[in-house]
Amino acid sequence: MKNKINFLFLLIGLSIFNITESHAEGISVDAGLTPAQDRIIIRWQYRHIINEMGGNQLVMHMMPVVIAYGLSPNITLIMRNGYSVIGTNETIKPMQNRWMDPFLMGKMKLFRYNSRNYVIGLAAHAGSSFPLLKNSFSDTYSPIVGISASYRLKYWSFDYTSSYEWVNYNSKEKQSESRQFQMNLAISRNLILRKLNNLVLAPVQEFSIIRNNPGTGDVGFFGFLSPGFQLISPHIKLEALYQFAINPSSISSIKYGNRFILGMRFMF
Repeated sequence: MKNKINFLFLLIGLSIFNITESHAEGISVDAGLTPAQDRIIIRWQYRHIINEMGGNQLVMHMMPVVIAYGLSPNITLIMRNGYSVIGTNETIKPMQNRWMDPFLMGKMKLFRYNSRNYVIGLAAHAGSSFPLLKNSFSDTYSPIVGISASYRLKYWSFDYTSSYEWVNYNSKEKQSESRQFQMNLAISRNLILRKLNNLVLAPVQEFSIIRNNPGTGDVGFFGFLSPGFQLISPHIKLEALYQFAINPSSISSIKYGNRFILGMRFMF
């Protein structure tokens, strides 16, 4: 009986340790997902996006699902797919409902340093969408390459990601619709809720800057200032983020508006 009680306390202690060691990460960027070897993270999100084009307001409802698998201690495979609905506020009539092209990305650890007080990591990633569906645009891909860095200091987390994407690159025409350089910084802090079974509430603040270089037209900059939070348990994370558009009218054809993200992660 005594051994069973000791074993129960050991399990409880390990569970609390796992929660306090789980840090929040960026919510809007997939490259930050890093499961341990042979572990899986599944993230589902609902994204509500409002843009403006030609005086008309475009409302987008996107529901991406991301699966990240730890292939080895140094390599992570990330797969994404989802469904999108695009309409206008004026007509409330869907313009285009479709499954998004499947996306596959690999991430490789370049450097990691663990000390008693902090952890520093550096990784590179590369991936692309693939036109595998019936409604896909033929010979059109969206390749992306980038680098990410992370810094952990006790309850604090700092995650930086930069990437370069060829949006809707046509392999026959050898030309992309636009080229985008993106930078994202996410800062968060764990707050342990001891009265709620040691759950972790982590306020998150993201800063995003995007340089858009279309095939035709002027180069423009826009970005997002994004407060949010994550509620963390050993196997599930609930997350929410509101993105305030910065300099949204810098792109001549599209005015980027505010966005809202709501999601959850399952860890196995």
